[in-house]
Amino acid sequence: MDENKQTHAQSEHAPNDTVHLPGGRSITLPGGIYTFVFVILALLTVFEIIVAELPDGFFTLPLLLLASLLKAVLVVTFYMHLNTDNRIFRLVLLIPVGVMLLSAMWLLAVPPVAW
Repeated sequence: MDENKQTHAQSEHAPNDTVHLPGGRSITLPGGIYTFVFVILALLTVFEIIVAELPDGFFTLPLLLLASLLKAVLVVTFYMHLNTDNRIFRLVLLIPVGVMLLSAMWLLAVPPVAW
């Protein structure tokens, strides 16, 4: 009887440790998904610090933007639980982000001279 309760208690905690991947596959992480995401975020932060301390080059800004975008996606997906929430919340987030990205691209395309 106690084994069933223990198995049931372990299965309640399994969603935190199991990641469902596209295509119906899933993996279980021993430390839990939040610990894994935390480690990835820490490694990305160290990567950003290293890239920022290097001499300026052509790829410095794109690498930093890509790392920050990846960190934002991880935080929104896992810590804000956007991967398990209703899809309307994704639209509520993605529409303003899309408008902001289009506005930023437009402003970057305008030459920096006065009319």
